Amino acid sequence: MAPSRILLMLLRLGVAVQVVVGIALWTGHWYSIVDAHRTIGVLYVLIFWAIAIIALAKRRQPGLAVLAILLGVVIAAVGFTQQRILPGDLHWIVRVLHLVIGVAAVPMAEKLAAEGKPG
Repeated sequence: MAPSRILLMLLRLGVAVQVVVGIALWTGHWYSIVDAHRTIGVLYVLIFWAIAIIALAKRRQPGLAVLAILLGVVIAAVGFTQQRILPGDLHWIVRVLHLVIGVAAVPMAEKLAAEGKPG
């Protein structure tokens, strides 16, 4: 099995874990595992970048691969700073944004990891 396919499986597992833990945190539970959520988030972004870099190396959808690298930066930036963004009644917007951009990485990774012709 190709390395990008293995990484894609890990990314899928990561998004499943992150969504479950994120929703639990959002609803006021499991605060004791915030650090684990952050650590898995860092691994998630690193895996996402690895898939993008492999795609770049294989000259597979280079524009999408560069966009994926940039999205990884955004995911990490929002994840690490979200507690300070829009505190108060509007903080739910940041939580939804964090969820959407995190989940958006999966279909991008799927396209980048797909076997087929370059370009």
